[in-house]
Amino acid sequence: MTAAVSNILLENEILLESGTNELEVLVFRVGTYRLGINVAKVSEVLPWQVITKMPESHPSILGCFQLRDSVVSCVSLHRHLRQAFTREGDAKLILAQFNHFHHAYVVDEIERIHRISWESILPVPELIQRVGAPITAIAQLDGQLVLMMDFESIAAEIARQVHGDTYVANENGIPRDRVRILIADDSATVRCALSTTLANSGYTQVTAFEHGRAVWDWLEQKSANVENILQVVDLVVSDVEMPSMDGFALTKRIKSDPRFKDLPVILYSSVLTPANRTKAESVGADAQITKPELERVVELADQLAGTRYLDGVSGNPVGRENERESEPVLA
Repeated sequence: MTAAVSNILLENEILLESGTNELEVLVFRVGTYRLGINVAKVSEVLPWQVITKMPESHPSILGCFQLRDSVVSCVSLHRHLRQAFTREGDAKLILAQFNHFHHAYVVDEIERIHRISWESILPVPELIQRVGAPITAIAQLDGQLVLMMDFESIAAEIARQVHGDTYVANENGIPRDRVRILIADDSATVRCALSTTLANSGYTQVTAFEHGRAVWDWLEQKSANVENILQVVDLVVSDVEMPSMDGFALTKRIKSDPRFKDLPVILYSSVLTPANRTKAESVGADAQITKPELERVVELADQLAGTRYLDGVSGNPVGRENERESEPVLA
């Protein structure tokens, strides 16, 4: 099974139609846990490698190994999840790529790849979120639950990254405190980092949601009481990978609906591939960036939403829908 999975990942990039709200999940096991990762983040599956230990490193870092012409860091999910590890020679490595970096993760067993709808992905219960479990969502597969690992938060913890301290100067004097922003991300860590960065830079009217369907429901509810959705919100900033409704499906709905089509949408993802760029363009996103680029979120908020509030422009933009002349900035 591992060889077949590896061949799929190496030889055939899986391209799902934009806005279909589907994803591919690679299911694997670590100790007693049955876990999953979005195939879009996986470069290949490797057999066990000769690992070189590293001094003064995080306890979860097993070491590093050479892969072709590069050296890759190796993370023990067993250590991170406090699971026993007794199958060194039989263990497999998932080579993941996100946020511009490659990391290898040690797992016990690779099961298979499943194609499912994001509607089969459920949000993590609030209590589990509060205790900081590295889980972004829970998938329903074959009548069982599979935990979707938050690899970004694991990598950030290991690297001791500090999020949310970013401040972006307001050189154009945009009244950022008047701009109303909705953000959607299934990772509590990313929601906090993004909200804090926006707030530090002056964007204080930010409402956060755990997935795209919650944003869509909010828009539907608010649209019943206003003539134009831009009377109550100025911008949507959405992750691509989310339970219930992903960012592509959310954007496609927004841009296809006459009530919401003028609402700017920024998509961000930990994996910014040519395929994702094409998908973002096809669903009508106004911009797409990678997750570490928190400064770019502020800059794009200025460009796509904040400029409407310059020169005393009212928060009620009815009749001004055609004033934005900016071309899409799919960066």
